[in-house]
Amino acid sequence: MVSMTFINRCMRILHIARKPTKKEIDEILKVTGLGMIFIGTFGMVMYLIFTVI
Repeated sequence: MVSMTFINRCMRILHIARKPTKKEIDEILKVTGLGMIFIGTFGMVMYLIFTVI
């Protein structure tokens, strides 16, 4: 069963939280996209190295 202290903590966090602005969303998407491209490129290079060897 969920305790009341847990519910109170969740409600406090929801009251403090706010929606991100358009600029923040754009920055998050850029960083996430660059990370995905980097990891994908690194994985492809590793795959090519190990399949050639």
